[in-house]
Amino acid sequence: MIETIAGPPAEAVAIREALRQWSPDPFPDQPEPRDEPAGRWLYHRGQFELGRLHRRVAEGFAANRFVHYAANYGALAPRVFFGRALSGAAGRITLCTSGTADVSVDGTLLAQRADGAARREADVPAGAAWLQIEVRAAAGEPAALLVRDGPVFETGSEWASSLDGTDWHPVSSRAGTELVAPHARREPVVTMAMELAEGIFELPVPVLGRPVIDCDGRPGVVSGESREEAADPNGVSESRHEVVLRPDGRWTTFHELGFRFLTVSGARVRSVSVEASAHPVARRGAFVCADPELNRIWAHSAFTLRSCMHELMLDGIKRDRMPWMGDQALNTLSNAYAFGEGDIIRDSIVALGSPRHGYVNGISDYSLWWLINTGSYFRLFGDTAHLIGEAEHIHRFTERLAGYQGPGALFRPANEPDSFTDATEGAVFLDWGATPQRGKDATALQVLWFWALRSAAELLDAAGHDGAARWAALADDVRSTLHREAWDARTGSWAEHLGPEGESPYPNFLAILSGLSAAPVPSGVVSAITAGEGRIGTPFMASFALRALVLAGEPAHAIAAIRTRWGAMLDAGAVTFWEEFPRPGGSPLAMYGRPYGKSLCHAWAAGPAALLPEAVLGIRPLSPGWRTFEVAPALGDLPWAAAVVPVPDGEIAVSVAADAVTVKVPSGAVLVRGSERWVGPCLVGWRGGASGTLLTDAPDAAEASEVARL
Repeated sequence: MIETIAGPPAEAVAIREALRQWSPDPFPDQPEPRDEPAGRWLYHRGQFELGRLHRRVAEGFAANRFVHYAANYGALAPRVFFGRALSGAAGRITLCTSGTADVSVDGTLLAQRADGAARREADVPAGAAWLQIEVRAAAGEPAALLVRDGPVFETGSEWASSLDGTDWHPVSSRAGTELVAPHARREPVVTMAMELAEGIFELPVPVLGRPVIDCDGRPGVVSGESREEAADPNGVSESRHEVVLRPDGRWTTFHELGFRFLTVSGARVRSVSVEASAHPVARRGAFVCADPELNRIWAHSAFTLRSCMHELMLDGIKRDRMPWMGDQALNTLSNAYAFGEGDIIRDSIVALGSPRHGYVNGISDYSLWWLINTGSYFRLFGDTAHLIGEAEHIHRFTERLAGYQGPGALFRPANEPDSFTDATEGAVFLDWGATPQRGKDATALQVLWFWALRSAAELLDAAGHDGAARWAALADDVRSTLHREAWDARTGSWAEHLGPEGESPYPNFLAILSGLSAAPVPSGVVSAITAGEGRIGTPFMASFALRALVLAGEPAHAIAAIRTRWGAMLDAGAVTFWEEFPRPGGSPLAMYGRPYGKSLCHAWAAGPAALLPEAVLGIRPLSPGWRTFEVAPALGDLPWAAAVVPVPDGEIAVSVAADAVTVKVPSGAVLVRGSERWVGPCLVGWRGGASGTLLTDAPDAAEASEVARL
């Protein structure tokens, strides 16, 4: 039952509670208690993240019949050396590794003794100066090491790692138990009962998990995100369905399945349940307003995103369930507004950021998105330590891309091995249905190049890296070429191809997002976006287009489009949002020439989770990590709205009714409004265009309610 909310809740807890009735999310914030960590496992740079990526790729190919994923992602090192300075004191070390290991001090090999199922011990002699442990990884796993700290180590020394024993780097570390290294940990499992309806077992929401069947006889199963797929008489499901007998006498599938519906045949079934993978994440963000449709869209967007969180940020739960950088670039924004969980974003960026050759995901523009998304992650989460550690890698990554530049500093990517099968010449894939013409320079690709260079320059400048000036200068060269060759003075907009030739919304909304079209945005640019919206078939690029309209001063248009395009998916029965918008007269399930090819739970469709708080309430960061932020509401036809945005040091709560605004500013953040600044923690309120008034530095619910009545 939907409850009517008379006005905006003011406190963060109340805003989240008001949203709950629209959320389809059945999972708790923490599905199960985490095991008590035994200590910090050590990894060479990027190997933890690549370990998770390799497993996800292997499992995705094994579980699904139609997978296209470039095989050029980073390699797992067969061995890693870990080293640390010793104090000279004699003592014993206890270690666990993900493979076999040799332990030596000052070049002398030490004997090891077993100590329990997972631990080994070695005695360090007095007078030793350097401990080195060579870990040889098991196939398909990264080398990882857990060592108990103790008096044998030099005070203040840190672990380092090397691939060759000579070139040493700071290690990365993760909390874990002795029995399971962090890279091998799976998401917690939640058991859900399936209900039988018209001969098909179903769940209220789609999940990634395994069905558990209590029955007599060996069952045959067919799964689907839709009832039609699970019941198809021709057996054309996207997934593989090998069943195995569990020790408890029940049956399950060998592979995890992305599904909501299940047909069981060939056995007498007593019950069916599902062990669903559920990423533990607090639902920190929220958005509610006077329009229940927008509330449903925000809640279902957030759940769509959470459903695709499985150790890394995956594109979807059914087809290949692997990370793609285009998807990441969009859902980083949604994550920042809905959950504020930077770890899974960072891990996904690192996992994809070291292709052995060619481009990220085999797509040249996805390498550009890697730089852009790295910039978005820093802007939204302010992770300075990660940025400094990655600065040289960011510089070298950009340098490799600069090797493809042609005349006018344009990006002219070459065809490379392991390119994405559906990419065009130069491994370009802008969007489904947005194919550049052969032999022509697509303006959208060049705008992405400009944006990537700007991102690299800004990141390196923030890290104090001297490569910043080089990429800023190259970005200026690209800007000059685009103004000279891509700006169509007749239409006052960016052309589809350099020349200028043709019309397209893509270069125009990317120009706004990249800063190529600075405020005030020319009306021709806005018109090119709104006139071409129908050409944008995926929620991925549609979300970027709508965000550009918000930044161009057209939030009402963006909100109306969200109601129409995402609302149409809800009207069609969606619980999670789809890879592609419904096509008039076409099957809502078909894509790629297959009857059930469309992913019905796709992370790049979660854009409204970020779009609505920004469009309606104007909540956006002004500096990395939300250290400074603004609130510029544009309610339009809405009587009221409220939101909570999780930030690194707390949460921002905004409540707006008519012309009265209240903002809870967390500690460590500064609200900026024109020339005025308010340093948190504080509660600020204002009416209409009047100056903000500092109300208190320790607000409570009563004070917030009082402000809401201004």
